[in-house]
Order: sequence, then C-alpha cells, then structure tokens
Amino acid sequence: MKIKDFHSLNGRIPLKKEFGALKIYRDRFGSWNNAIELAGFDSNPVLFARKFIAEDRHPCDSFTEKIIDDWLYKHNIPHSRNIVYGKTKMTADFLIEPSTVLEFFGLAGVQKKYDAIIQRKRRLAKKLGWNLIELYPTKELLVSSLEKLFL
Repeated sequence: MKIKDFHSLNGRIPLKKEFGALKIYRDRFGSWNNAIELAGFDSNPVLFARKFIAEDRHPCDSFTEKIIDDWLYKHNIPHSRNIVYGKTKMTADFLIEPSTVLEFFGLAGVQKKYDAIIQRKRRLAKKLGWNLIELYPTKELLVSSLEKLFL
C-alpha cells in the first residue's frame, strides 16, 4: 500500500495533500482517515485536536507544524515557536532569528475568518519589520518548499 511505503521512506504518515488523489481514497476506503487506519496508523480525525512534539521538544499545534519544525531542526536552522506579533494576542508559527517569521497557513481559502487573520498577520509583520514567509498546503511536498527557501 502506498501509505505504508511512504511511511517506510519518510518515517511518518503522509499528509493528504501529498498524495493528491483524495477522491480515490474516499471511494475505496470511505475517507482519508479510514485509509490511514487500515494501513495500521493512527489518524487525526479532528482538526487541531491532537498536539505533537517535535524532535527538538517544541510543542506543535498540527502534524504539519511538526514536519516544519523537525525539518528546521535537522538542518540546524535555529528557530522559536509561537512568537507574539507585537502587542497582540496573535502568534507566528516560527521565528528564525533575527526577523524572519515562517507561517503555515493550512486553512487558507477554507474559512473567511482565517483569510482575514492572514491579511492581518501580513500587515503586522510588515509593521514590525519582519520578513514573512508563507507556506500553504499544496500538492508539492512541504519539504521541497522548505528546501527551496533555506538550502
């Protein structure tokens, strides 16, 4: 099964966006989570319900954030998590010193309220003099995006 092969090669379950053939998995297994479970792995059925711990012990709000954090750690890129945007209650996913903020906007285009938050974070980053790097879920592997940005 492709999911098991991916896990063997990468040491993690794939993100559904990485497979790009969600209709096939829905038709064959009923859902992506069912396919993951039938492959013998735990699924994450509720968005942001499960927290993850990165290899450097940083707490992550999603599996994708853990992938990003682990990649930064493995490539010796010093980073901090959940950095406050100035005097707001909003936080950035990652800060790469001295002034680069990395955000994974996983719900972009899904929720209007979330899209408004993205716009606000763009304005705040500019005001604070931060270089904002935006990552989005795409069919292209997330790791490939990080490599293009940092290597």
